[in-house]
Amino acid sequence: MLDDTNRAALDPLEKVKPHSRWVLGETLEVMLHNGIDRPADVAARMQLPPSTVAYRVRRLREIFGEELHDPGPRLAMMRALRSALPRWRAEAAYVKKRRSAANRDTCC
Repeated sequence: MLDDTNRAALDPLEKVKPHSRWVLGETLEVMLHNGIDRPADVAARMQLPPSTVAYRVRRLREIFGEELHDPGPRLAMMRALRSALPRWRAEAAYVKKRRSAANRDTCC
């Protein structure tokens, strides 16, 4: 169970669209475990192009600022991500499914 401090650590990501929140959350998790200042290592670990990870890292730095370098908030983010990522993945899939169904209904 998450306490309010850990939950609040990810509040800035709650304002992002569901799919973006999920991919940024996954990138943040890898960053926190492999080094904030090593986007090339994050890209290799995630098997993504370095330019994609560089964009995500820039977005995360815009969203979280200096908290990414502070050990206290970083630990809270790591704890909160363990329960948030599955929820965010499900939310992104649900939105995608609804969007797909809506597009099918308007066709021909």
